[in-house]
Amino acid sequence: MSVTFADRADQLCDKLRELEHQAEEGDQLFYCAYLLGLLGLHSSVEGEGADEFDFAFEGTLKETLESEGVSEADQQEILQLWKSVIA
Repeated sequence: MSVTFADRADQLCDKLRELEHQAEEGDQLFYCAYLLGLLGLHSSVEGEGADEFDFAFEGTLKETLESEGVSEADQQEILQLWKSVIA
C-alpha cells in the first residue's frame, strides 16, 4: 500500500523534530524550522507515494527559497538537510 502525502509529511516532520531537539546551534534550528513550516503547508496536498511527495516538495522548496530571497548559503544548508532527512 502506498503512503499518502499527508503520511509522508508526518514522517518527515517527525525526523526533523528529532533533529531539531538535538540541534546545538541556531542555524540548524532555523533550517529545521524552515522545513517544518513548509512541510506543514504542503502536507494538505492530495497524492500518494513517498518518492512522489519528496520530488514535488523539493520543487516547491527550491521555488520558495528563491522567492523568499534566502541567501545562497542558507539555501544550500536547507537543501542539504532536506536530502539527509529523505535519505
